[in-house]
Amino acid sequence: MKLEMHTHTAEGSPCARILAREVVKAYSQTDYDGIVITNHFDNDLLKDFGSTDRERMERYLLGYDTAYEAGRECGLTVILGIEIRLEPYAEDFLIYGADREFLFAHPNLCFFTQQELYELCHENGALLYQAHPFRPPCSPQNPAYLDGVEFNQRPNGNNHNDLLEKWICDHPDLKRVSGSDFHVMDNLGFGGIILEQQVKDSGELADYLKHHKPHLIIEGKESS
Repeated sequence: MKLEMHTHTAEGSPCARILAREVVKAYSQTDYDGIVITNHFDNDLLKDFGSTDRERMERYLLGYDTAYEAGRECGLTVILGIEIRLEPYAEDFLIYGADREFLFAHPNLCFFTQQELYELCHENGALLYQAHPFRPPCSPQNPAYLDGVEFNQRPNGNNHNDLLEKWICDHPDLKRVSGSDFHVMDNLGFGGIILEQQVKDSGELADYLKHHKPHLIIEGKESS
């Protein structure tokens, strides 16, 4: 299974330019079998999504929900993920394995510490990865409270994956994923992972990542 691990839609991430249905259509015309919708989850964004926690979570999920329905229509697997920024920091983290109930139960995740978020993820069967750890102004965070890191493949993203490669050598227990960080059509298909089996939802994806080492897609090509 070829799976894009880092995808944004215009409904959920203002920095994205492509609506969810168009994102799904574009990936359905490639050799990808699925995509993970990882729209931005941060306080500055969420406070404009509604006046109550429920309104904000429903609005946040609009991009995923729309993509999921579009995926059902065309046969592309669409999985829920989260790209979260913790207050008041610049770093972004990717959560794999969280479902809708997790979000509605914890609408204030942005105000957790990294350790609190990591522990909450594990209590709920989810995993916490740091996105693009060496993209300025980001820096790698405490590896004791990370399951893994992302080798971000967005073209011209200033990701410094060479530095990440050196850093992760000192933390061999950290898992690796790759993602295109899709915001516009020019980002299509540069990253992702290859799984040896099909997964259909966030729980199955997290379970696979816990027990397997996927092949990474680096600059559009499968790595060893």
